[in-house]
Amino acid sequence: MTSRFEALQRRLDARIDWEKLDRSKGWRVDLAPIRDLVERLGRPDRALRVVHVAGSKGKGSTASLVAAGLRRAGHRVGVFASPHVETIRERISMGDGPLGEDAFAAAGETVLDAIEAAPEGAAAREASWFDVMCATALVAFQSAGAEWAVLEVGLGGRLDSTNVIDVPEVAVVTMIALEHTAVLGDTHAKIAAEKGGIIKAGGLVVSGCPPDGEAGRTLAGIAAERGSEIVFVQADGEATFEARNREVARAVLAALGSDPGLLDDETTREARLPGRQEHRVRGGVDVVLDGAHVDESVAQLVEESVRARGAGFVAVVAVHREKDAAALLAPLARTCALVVATSVPKSRVHGTADGVADAARRHGLDVATIADPLQALDRAVEEARQRGAWVLATGSLYLVGALRAATEPPA
Repeated sequence: MTSRFEALQRRLDARIDWEKLDRSKGWRVDLAPIRDLVERLGRPDRALRVVHVAGSKGKGSTASLVAAGLRRAGHRVGVFASPHVETIRERISMGDGPLGEDAFAAAGETVLDAIEAAPEGAAAREASWFDVMCATALVAFQSAGAEWAVLEVGLGGRLDSTNVIDVPEVAVVTMIALEHTAVLGDTHAKIAAEKGGIIKAGGLVVSGCPPDGEAGRTLAGIAAERGSEIVFVQADGEATFEARNREVARAVLAALGSDPGLLDDETTREARLPGRQEHRVRGGVDVVLDGAHVDESVAQLVEESVRARGAGFVAVVAVHREKDAAALLAPLARTCALVVATSVPKSRVHGTADGVADAARRHGLDVATIADPLQALDRAVEEARQRGAWVLATGSLYLVGALRAATEPPA
């Protein structure tokens, strides 16, 4: 018998899903569908105080940390995040975990019913899969009596569904890297302009971008033009990725009048997301899962992981077709013993395993090519066992989602 949640998923699948399409060949041109949709829902976003988080890297972790700090301060907080790793329920969370199936289905039904009730020609009728997910989160948070919503941007910012909100309490732009260049632009300034689209007139902005860099200057210009105050957070040059995210989150809490000290080590550990430098085990071999998908993130991931576990690791890598595989693989060149090139066929958005393999060979890396991700993991684990090494699975959160259930938490 089909459950209510399964029935909702089938209705969702009927909506256009830009995450699974080639966005370089056409993407949304305005926010009219989501704007019309939330109006028909009674503007649930206006019942919430919002922190809006964009960025090329660190946005998911920063959103989770801000939410953890607000919860420690005694607030009811909802988080909208993307993409998910294993279940779409991860995208909408209240408290310490994903929304339950019944609550998720109830909110989603409300949204889809509103779309179907809209007259022909209404903009809401064109709402995408992600529009529906965003609106579902807002309805769910309002229904659950949340005081705060931490909304993570899906792609870019200016045209992202989450940008339907009014002026947030704080807009956050974590870091800027060259990503989704066919959609967002091919320079740091162009990408910063898209992500800076979440900056609203008279609002407050917190950013982890260097203020004197191309992206930082672009964001400062947008803030000045819109009469918004911007705060740049500068972490120590040797700080880990986690430490940088925490400093940005602490600055957000301070801007909200909360104690940044609430983000202590214990709270930071509790706020870690699956698939972000996550330590797992398979067949007695250590496996690190990390969905890093821009070259700067992969470089820092490799540096920190090698420092902790040693060089000579075996990597399982899949790459989204919008990404530059050669650039992503470059940081592995000096410390990786073998790349097992793979793909995530069910996602419909990844490049081929052969394409990843060709990119790896350009850097002189030894390569094995296995299209099925689970078989690729098994090959990597066996190679690592023979070498007395460990495994790193990276390049895509979709890959992490395909592999996570096949691994276990460490004992």
